[in-house]
Amino acid sequence: MELGRRRGLRFAALGTLLAVIGLPAYADDPSPSTSQPPPASVTDVNRSLEQLQAEAAAVQADFAKATIAYTKALKDAQAAEAAAKKAESTATTSRGKADEERRRLGVLTAQAYQLGIPTVMGTESMLWSLAPVAENLQEIADRQTAITQLGSTQVAQYRTAMAAESESNRLKGEAAAKRAAANQAAAKAQELSKQVQQQAADATASMANQAADLDVASALSQQLQKARNQQALSRWQAYLTELTTTKITPPAAAVLKDPNKLPAGLAPLTRRGAAVPGVASVAVAGRTVRVMSAEAIRAVNQAFSLVGKPYGVAATGPDKYGCLGAARVAWEPYTTLPNLVSKVYPDYQAVPNAQIEPGDLLVMGSKSLGLVHIGVALDNGEMIAADEAKGAVVVTTVPDNLYAALRPTLGAPAKPQVPPAATSDAYAFRCGNTATSYDVGTGAWTWPLPDGTYEIGTPFGQSGSMWSTGFHTGQDFPAAIGTPVRAVTSGVVRVEHPGWAGNLVRIDHGNGLETLYAHLSRVDVTDGQQVTAGQQIGAVGSEGNSTGPHLHFEVRLGGDPVNPMPFLATGSASTGWGGYSNGMIPAGKLCAIGGGQMLRCDAAAAYLQMTGAYRAQFGKSLCITDSYRSYTAQVDLYQRKPSLAALPGTSNHGWGVAVDLCGGIDKYNTPQYLWMKAHAGNYGWLHPGWAEQGGNREEPWHWEFGKPPSA
Repeated sequence: MELGRRRGLRFAALGTLLAVIGLPAYADDPSPSTSQPPPASVTDVNRSLEQLQAEAAAVQADFAKATIAYTKALKDAQAAEAAAKKAESTATTSRGKADEERRRLGVLTAQAYQLGIPTVMGTESMLWSLAPVAENLQEIADRQTAITQLGSTQVAQYRTAMAAESESNRLKGEAAAKRAAANQAAAKAQELSKQVQQQAADATASMANQAADLDVASALSQQLQKARNQQALSRWQAYLTELTTTKITPPAAAVLKDPNKLPAGLAPLTRRGAAVPGVASVAVAGRTVRVMSAEAIRAVNQAFSLVGKPYGVAATGPDKYGCLGAARVAWEPYTTLPNLVSKVYPDYQAVPNAQIEPGDLLVMGSKSLGLVHIGVALDNGEMIAADEAKGAVVVTTVPDNLYAALRPTLGAPAKPQVPPAATSDAYAFRCGNTATSYDVGTGAWTWPLPDGTYEIGTPFGQSGSMWSTGFHTGQDFPAAIGTPVRAVTSGVVRVEHPGWAGNLVRIDHGNGLETLYAHLSRVDVTDGQQVTAGQQIGAVGSEGNSTGPHLHFEVRLGGDPVNPMPFLATGSASTGWGGYSNGMIPAGKLCAIGGGQMLRCDAAAAYLQMTGAYRAQFGKSLCITDSYRSYTAQVDLYQRKPSLAALPGTSNHGWGVAVDLCGGIDKYNTPQYLWMKAHAGNYGWLHPGWAEQGGNREEPWHWEFGKPPSA
């Protein structure tokens, strides 16, 4: 009850704050050179969702690290136990061999003694050799044969028996040591097992406490997004009002194309000393007012008319819009954009980032990933875009992975503009989304600093005014200046020297994955250099915006910073659409599919279409046992079925894009299963390779939402 009261009070306080501040001017990630930071109070509220997401990711990363440590210890214990048993078996065999050799020597010695043949062995050795034969002197055979054997083999047999005895004792000692090691490893695994159980309980409690807060924070974030949309519109309307007071009618785009041939009364608009094509300026009462073309103004107006409309994959309106659909509608009828972002890039003149103006088309992506997103530029480092992560057409910050700015009013480029080739992973980063999961592959993956040289510092997601984004975008590792910094996995280097980082190494690992290493005291690599996992790339320092020696380490997917800890813990990570943590998706972001089951909304829509087709074939709806699985539920399942369940925080059930089916589909080669194999792809659902018959883990019942056919 007390917890519920605290949440209620928090919600009321934040709601009151929203009412008081009305429509504050703010941005998620303002650039100091282009906009003013938002009021601190608004920043705190806006970051509450991000902070909760970061906290959830940290809990998951900690549990992943603990689980991996336990799994490794368990494997070590199993290997140690196997080694101990093998050593004990070898020692037993060796003991038997030594006993046999000693018995043979005893027989020979007994024969020699009975036959009166002189022996080279002393009395002590003779007694030792006779011990295993005792009263079995009947084994002595033919006298003449014994005399012959004794003459040539007695000493050799004595040496053989002694060597066998020595080897037996050595192997016995080795077996004892390995048994002790096995017992120690088993004890360590047992202790770590208890720690994992406790960590699981802590994680479950922590996530349970966050769940309601996350829903509240998500609702507040939506309110703040609406406020941001309205503020941007108000600023745009203020500009249009200012332009009206100049009594300048916005000219056609063709008139403003060449800044050296502008109509009388208009002057070039300059940015950093260079004239901007496609735009002009006019001086009024000592002020310089930007004059945009009629076509660009219309494009921005049309873009604003779409703000708030729901997002839909590849949708072109009028009710839903995909990212390209929103940009296309904005610029119609002046021009019709191609049907792929990569095809947009070659058709329109690119302009320098310093000259971006409202109405420009902003394309996001990278050389290693391809182009994945498009928006319509505004001032203040913002743009209007259909954003899958936010589920709507929104005003948002221009992301870090801005590839180019295009100005449709300038026409085709004078020089060919070749887009980067799209990779198979490009779809995962579409329209402002972050990949639901990312596997860095089976290659080497290591920590950026050697073991024992660092501490765990400021975590990802911590809020504060010292960061331009308002929150910490990486993981800090305090360490002594000069400590070697290593590439976590292979990639291509880019060296930069931004003010905040001093010396920065960025490594592009391909397919949208990038790592950053900041504040270095020394850089040991060069631009374009190929590096491998564990290779030294520099040394820890305190350059740039730093409060002391440390490594600031970042992982970025498609240009978006994500929590590095799951990557470091597992060598792969699930990062989540909308920035949410796996198993921590707010209820308001999920859609019902019946029977209390929930999925991500696009997956839910496709599922309902698929179950309709299935019903037409079999007369009943799809039988489903599991869909979205909270992190708490994942932990519970993992505790009960560790060999079957995915590591908590990595399951696609935790993203709301996986289902477990029954009713015949849960068995291979049934009519129901074969129907799914033949038709599920038409609705964007697939049976993953690992779940196929004969695969790593046979699960005919498990199906995942993949790439929609319409995308």
